[in-house]
Parts: sequence; C-alpha cells; structure tokens
Amino acid sequence: MRKQPQQKRSREMVKALVEATGLCIQRHGLDDTTTARIAEQAGVSVGSLYQYFGDKDALIAALLDRLAEDIAGGLRRLPLMAVSDLGEMVHRSIVFGFSVLRSRDGLYLELVRNWHRLPTNRVVDLLQQHFMELSRLYFLRHYRDYPIENLEVRVFIVTNSVLFTMVRHVSQGDVIGEQALARELTRMVAGYLAQPPAPEVPTP
Repeated sequence: MRKQPQQKRSREMVKALVEATGLCIQRHGLDDTTTARIAEQAGVSVGSLYQYFGDKDALIAALLDRLAEDIAGGLRRLPLMAVSDLGEMVHRSIVFGFSVLRSRDGLYLELVRNWHRLPTNRVVDLLQQHFMELSRLYFLRHYRDYPIENLEVRVFIVTNSVLFTMVRHVSQGDVIGEQALARELTRMVAGYLAQPPAPEVPTP
C-alpha cells in the first residue's frame, strides 16, 4: 500500500476497495478486472483508489492477505481440538479446504486458476504459520497418542503438498473425484504424521 489509512472513513474505504476487488474478479475474471471497475464497484473515485494502492496488483495482494486471514479464522473455528483420531482431524481440515475453494461464487476458483501469476507465497506462508499453530496445540493435547518429532518439518511438507495437490486438482477441472482425493490425501497425511521418526543416517 502507498499509505496506511488513519481515519475510520479511510479505513472503511480501503476495506471497500479490497472487497470490490474480489467482486470484480468474480464477475469479470482476473484479466478483465481493472482499477476503474474496482473503484466503480467500491463507489469511490479512481484518484481515491490510487491514494492507497499503486495498481491492480497491490489490490490483489491485499485481497489475498484478507482471504488468507479468513481461511485461517475458519480453521480456528473448526472443532478440531476435541477430535482424538488423527485421521478424522486431517479429513475435516481437508474437507474444509475444498469447501473454501467452492465458496465465494467462483472467486477462489479464478484465483487458483491463475495461481502461478499471483503473489501466492504470502498466502502459503500465512496458512503454513496457522497450520503450525494449530498442529502444536493439537499434538500437545494428544501427545501420548501421537508423540511426533520434527513437527515443524512435517507441517511444512504437509502444508505445501496438500495445497499444491488441491490447486492442481481444481485448475485441471476436477479430473479426479473430490471425495476420493480428500480420502487419499487424508490417508497420506495422517499416515505420514503418525509415522515414527526415521533413524538418522550417519554422515561419512
């Protein structure tokens, strides 16, 4: 952002611009979304838009940050801590991920189709951070059942593997059934997380 909004009115305008960016992408697609359309959708002038955002890319980056926070908030609201079975906890998380991709009237689907063109590293980093926090809480509570070592490494591998698989699945037009994919992802992730650590290989 070019500058941070200080007054309540300017904060509301920035929020409206970010929401308008999402609506324009839903209705017109990523390529046909313009700053003029975003400003019109938000009910502000293009000049007011440029006070806070330098271009469309800056607005999309702000939108991705907002969506990542929304997804993380949804994960926190899932009743995962009370689920003692690791497979069930993983399955609920994956099903939630697919439901997110199907929400917002195609917004997520359009973003996923253009994943390679967007500043997605920030989204993945934020989601990975939230998965890490969630995993720490879960495995601390269920440590006797799942005494996992190298949790940070495992969460890094799981987060990136699952996200990449889901993105590829959606961008290819659902070649594989979603329920079957969710089931196999659950088996892969739960099996990997529950697996005891491999013995260290001595260096020559």
